[in-house]
Amino acid sequence: MKGDHVIKNIVKTIIGGDIYIDNQLSPSEFIQKYWEIYQKNYKSSQTTNGGVFEELLAITLMRKGIFPFYMQAKVSFIPNVNYDFIIYTKNLGPISISSKTSLRERYKQADLEAVALKYIHRNAISYLVTLNSQECSRRKSDIGSLMAINDIILATSKDFDNILEEIKKNTIKLAPTVKIVTSNTIVTEDNYQSRYL
Repeated sequence: MKGDHVIKNIVKTIIGGDIYIDNQLSPSEFIQKYWEIYQKNYKSSQTTNGGVFEELLAITLMRKGIFPFYMQAKVSFIPNVNYDFIIYTKNLGPISISSKTSLRERYKQADLEAVALKYIHRNAISYLVTLNSQECSRRKSDIGSLMAINDIILATSKDFDNILEEIKKNTIKLAPTVKIVTSNTIVTEDNYQSRYL
């Protein structure tokens, strides 16, 4: 998609094409520094802002050695939802990270997506990561009213660093391939007569 290409080029330009630039920075410090560089050098647009933030989050996962992970992921049995990030773990199943530059009413969408994920994967963990400190504080204090989001995290805070450390403690792997239906006996038009005749 053309928009994806533009966003990747912006991110490549601001980090100089090296995801390990400023390797001494923590994930939150990395996000803070390169988000500020992006804001100073590019015109703000809701779509581009969200895409750049998502790419910076992906880079922080790579820098922390959190592999594999899925971006814009679809999960079996959950129609019409693209999860920003899914990290599949051996012990918990999926961990989702929803990225929002600001929350406004979008935290409700993230919560519904988290509900759907937990309905299918009971042990799933869902995080909402944002760049807006005021909205993060407001929603975090009200997290008990949300149905399925485990935590709301400011990407430029130590909480973000801590969450990545927690995620890294899990055994991360590729998600299994799901067979929709399994059975020892499959009756077809070609074999049904042999069962009774």
